[in-house]
Amino acid sequence: MSSTKRARQFLPFDGLSGYAVLLAESGREKEEKRPLSEDRAAALDEMVGCLKKKDRVEVVFYDKDHYRSLQGTVEMVDSIGRKLCLAGVKIPFGDLWEVKLDMPSA
Repeated sequence: MSSTKRARQFLPFDGLSGYAVLLAESGREKEEKRPLSEDRAAALDEMVGCLKKKDRVEVVFYDKDHYRSLQGTVEMVDSIGRKLCLAGVKIPFGDLWEVKLDMPSA
């Protein structure tokens, strides 16, 4: 038996694929979705309305049971479906908490 085949038998076995991820998510503290004030909602609508494809942004949004921060390039702003696509993630406008436009450094 070759040494690589012999070594392979001692590799860890993940019989329940995805179980480790599920455990990590279950250990995370859940957050309630915060209500948006009228002023904050208006500011978010204005900011999202100004976004264009390829803008670099940082957003904070509600994702399932917690708030998450994501940085990346805007791929699409769907004003009809009310979604923002950023780094392959489609974020409904209603889940946005904060949007910051990254200014290029000079």
